[in-house]
Amino acid sequence: MKPSLPVALCCLLLSSFATSARVAPPAVGFVDLTVQVDAFERVVDTRPLAACRKATLPGARCLPVEDLLAPNRRLANFSGLLWLLGTAGLTGDERLLVIGDDAERRDFVAGLLFLAGQRQIAVLNVRVSGRSAFAAGGGQPRSSVREQVYRAPVRDRHLLLRSELRQLLAGDTPPVLLDGRTEEEYWGVRIRAARGGHLPGARHLASASLKRMRPELLALPEAPLVAYGGDAFEGLAYLARLIALGVDASLYLEGWSGWASDGSLPVDSLSFSRHERS
Repeated sequence: MKPSLPVALCCLLLSSFATSARVAPPAVGFVDLTVQVDAFERVVDTRPLAACRKATLPGARCLPVEDLLAPNRRLANFSGLLWLLGTAGLTGDERLLVIGDDAERRDFVAGLLFLAGQRQIAVLNVRVSGRSAFAAGGGQPRSSVREQVYRAPVRDRHLLLRSELRQLLAGDTPPVLLDGRTEEEYWGVRIRAARGGHLPGARHLASASLKRMRPELLALPEAPLVAYGGDAFEGLAYLARLIALGVDASLYLEGWSGWASDGSLPVDSLSFSRHERS
């Protein structure tokens, strides 16, 4: 795959924001071990290929995160991603169960599937390796050729690129920004990009905290919401968790690393690494 977002992805413009920030379609949900696996038409195992091929749920397809990312955790071109989902036998109309060991890797895949238009996604919220229920046999790797045409309509309303976000923030009614990184990163104490800090006016709502949060405890305004993480990988995991809680948010896809890389863009709590200061 080519390690860059294609022109086609850049054309997925955000057509409009929902008037309610708290109503979202039930496309993503988290489930526990009491779930009936046979209620799902497909199971997707996001662990490394060797682990999936060794033992997983009956009928599971192996879709390791490494297949979905280009170097440096960048998304591969979007048309290639849709083709790849077809090699795993997906059309986008199935009810999927997504499983894995690492929560962020697993939820990244769920977020990507949501953005790609997958009809319904359930995420098993427990580690699967070492459990007897997952020792029925090895998973099936995806094919080298497309088995199905992935034809679900992309949820482009939930996608924002940098130029679009700049335009929205300069408007009369800018969206509410949600920063899903750690508190140290939000305040610029820890830096993993060209600069530290956060987008102007962004609220801190750590992605990790959402795994333990009940929907009724979320206090968010009835306004357009734009979420972002450290990069696209973290952001898509964040989006999956927000959607599962009923938060109708859009995602600034490239995240803080993309915003921080442009020195002309405004930043709150601006900081630089010691190397940069010297």
